[in-house]
Amino acid sequence: MSLPFTYAVVDDDGEVLRKYRWSAKEAKWHKEQGSNVIKLEVVKEVKEVKESKEVKEDLFALVGECLF
Repeated sequence: MSLPFTYAVVDDDGEVLRKYRWSAKEAKWHKEQGSNVIKLEVVKEVKEVKESKEVKEDLFALVGECLF
């Protein structure tokens, strides 16, 4: 799983020049230095949670029967 980009530097026309993985503090510093910085929308992925029975069946299919 890769980390998403959180901020981007844009030009005067609003086109993205480069994306970064900055904290809010880092982005604030770059903005104070004169860069046009915008916050990007981060979409979080939700993992599907399986029931324990489904997990056991998947493991049995991968490994097979336990002998002891």
